[in-house]
Order: sequence, then structure tokens, then C-alpha cells
Amino acid sequence: MIHRNPFASAGTVILIAFLAAWPAFSSGAEKPENVPNPLSFSGRYVGDGANILGPEYIALIDGVCRALKTATSAEMAVITVRDLGGTTIEDFAEKLFKRLGIGEKGKDNGILILCALAERDVRVEVGYGLEPDITDAKSKRLMNDFAIPLLRRNDFGQGLFALAKATAEEIAKAQHASLKVSDPAAWPAQVALPKIESGAKGRPAADRGGDSLGPLLFAAFTLAWGIAGMLLVFLRVRSRRARAARRKAIGSGLAAVQTVLWLGAVGGFVALLATGTGFLTVLLAGLAPVAATVGQAKMSKRLRLGLDDYHLSCTKCSHPMDLLPEDKDDAFLTVEEAAEEKAGGMDYEIWNCPSCGASERLSVLMNKASACPQCRRRTLTETRATLVAATTSHGGRVRVDQKCLNPKCGYGHSAEHGTPQLSSSSSSGSGSRGSSHSSFGGGRSGGGGSTGHF
Repeated sequence: MIHRNPFASAGTVILIAFLAAWPAFSSGAEKPENVPNPLSFSGRYVGDGANILGPEYIALIDGVCRALKTATSAEMAVITVRDLGGTTIEDFAEKLFKRLGIGEKGKDNGILILCALAERDVRVEVGYGLEPDITDAKSKRLMNDFAIPLLRRNDFGQGLFALAKATAEEIAKAQHASLKVSDPAAWPAQVALPKIESGAKGRPAADRGGDSLGPLLFAAFTLAWGIAGMLLVFLRVRSRRARAARRKAIGSGLAAVQTVLWLGAVGGFVALLATGTGFLTVLLAGLAPVAATVGQAKMSKRLRLGLDDYHLSCTKCSHPMDLLPEDKDDAFLTVEEAAEEKAGGMDYEIWNCPSCGASERLSVLMNKASACPQCRRRTLTETRATLVAATTSHGGRVRVDQKCLNPKCGYGHSAEHGTPQLSSSSSSGSGSRGSSHSSFGGGRSGGGGSTGHF
């Protein structure tokens, strides 16, 4: 569908240049790939991109993270951002967790607390290895009990400290460790909060000479596609029966719709400018794709929140069925199926009807493990180890280890590959910020956790 757009080939490049030239469209939006690694950047486990904590609370929260690391080896990062750039906090947190690699490699014992100021959302993202200790229900309870009441009063420093401390204590308790962290004798004052400016505020009025119907048609078609795209995502989600399949359809469906939306929008910008339409008029017409993106993100958020209350309808009596918890459904799976779930290649759901006693089993293809070439089960995991680091004078070398987690298979394979030589510009840019500090251990997120709005 994207290839039918006459502007698709240059759409991405033009869009980046357009946003760089006119920051009002991005409204200072942040992206996961632009959030600094706090350990590499400042040597702390806390990153305050939203400037809502202040040095005293940063030190307090960092102390909690260090105490957790010492007591259990688990890694916790607490990060604030100004906004989510039009995406959901679940997607933002998952991508940020993956990029930073919070937690030790192999243990995957990382946890991320993310707070978005503009959307007033907070998220606890849990690594694979900590999912038994911090379940979705437990993280939700900790958030509601310790953080949300304080965050609603704009006490961000105390609220995030309380959430970090309570979460760390739960992890330490589950691992029979002592955290030895106490509240300060006197709470530091909350720093003054930055003003969140609307992207449309302060924008110049449209050119008076732009009387053409082109901008109106562009805005109308863009909004129409935005609405149609939301409907397509909604129908796609409704067509899935498994809860995991619905969650997957929300993310992939919205990404596809927004890709087409923005490629078409960039093409429309260029076409309008080519016809002589005033530049300011074109900019104002560009509010249409921005509005469509915001609307789609809000719908995606509502769909994700609705998954918690989703119940499969019984095919026999139409009564709502109950989903068997993850820690209990292994009894209904084969050894190979349980291994696929553990590896992240498949997700199996067992639904039971409390009315007629019927049960239904659903399977969903996941992307965190691939198919094993020997047993064909989706239990093949891959890890990378740097043997020789690439520098500006020579390339590097990495070893890729593949291992099948199917206990009935045992397939394994290792291979070494070369990596390209670093350019001088990239090495100098990275070395100036992170050469004297450590980084996270390379852990993975399990997608678990909870979200709160304040």
C-alpha cells in the first residue's frame, strides 16, 4: 500500500527535514532512541529529561537503585520525559527498556519506572527475570498505593521515590534480601515544574493569500484516512480472539496506519508547495496529520487499557470465559509448548467457562524467539558477545550463540562475524559522554508491568 504513494520513496527523508525546520510540529516530542542512557550520561540510575525531580530527589532515587543492585543484582532505572511523542507509554517504555538493556544479561532482572509529564502517565516495565517477583497486579497495586496520590499533587520527586522504594523492597523481599533504605528525615522541596506548551500555541496565522481549496482537501483526506485507519485497527483487534493477539494487533496495526499517514502527509506538503500555496498555509494544513496521530494514539491507549477487562466469549453458551493465569497454564501445555512460552516465541492462553465448564486453548505467534532448525519449535534464542571491539582503526568481531530452549532438542550453534570499523565522528561523540561511566547489563523486558494515569 505504501508503494502506491508517489512520494513514498523520499517521504521519510523529507519528513525528518520538515520537522527539523519547523519544531512546532514535533512540539519538543521525545523518542525512546533520543533518551540518554542515565548511567552512561551521568553515572546515575536516574534520568530526569522532564526536569521535574531536582538534584536532591535524583540522589534519593539513585540511592534506592544502588541499594537494590547491591542487595539483589537487579537493575532499576527511573526516567522522566517531557512527552511521549504521540505514542503510548507502553510502547515507549518497551523500546526504551530494550535500547538501554536494563538488567543483567541472562538474568533479565531489570525494571524501568517511566514518567511522562505532558500525558501524566507513569509506567512500570518489568524484565523477564523479575516477572515472578513483580507481577502486573502487584506493580499496579504499588503504583496506586505509593505513587499516584503524590503524582496527582505534582509531588513528582516524593512520588517516584516512593514507587521506586516500594518496588525495590518487593524485589528484595522475594529474593530474601534486605534493602536497608529509609525515607529522609525531611522531604526536599519539589522543584518548580516546567511549562508544557501546546504545539499549536504561538503559531502564526495562515497566509491570507492561500484561498485555494488544496489545503482544505489535504486536511480533509488526511483526517478521513486517520479515522479510517483507527477503524481498521479497531476491526483488526476485534477479529482476534486471544488477548495476546489483540495486544500485538494494536501495536503493529497502529504503526502501519501511521506510516501510511505520514508518508502521504509529506507527499501532500510537497505537492501543496509545488502548486504555489503559501508556506504558512501548508504548515497549518499539517495540523491534520498531527491531530490524526494524536487521535490514533489515544485510541490505541484505550484499546490497551480495555485488554485488562477482556473476556473470551464461550462458543457453547456465550458466557464470558476466564483466562487461566500464566503461572498455572503450564499444567495444560506440553513440554515443548511451555518452552516456547518461556523463550517468547509463542503465547498460549487457556480459557475456562465458569458457566458450562467448557475450555478453549488459543496460541499466538510472538517474535522474541525464532523457529529452531532442528525441532521446528519457536524456542531458538540468540545472544551476542563482543570478542573484539571495533575502533576507528580496525573492525571488530562478535560471536553469535544460538540455543534452543526445548528440553527435547538441545540444538546449539555458534558463529563469529566481523563488525565494521567505527567512523571518527561516531567514536568521538560517544566517547565524550560515556567513557568514564558504566552502563546497564543487557537485560530484556518481558512486556509485563502496569500503567497509571494521574
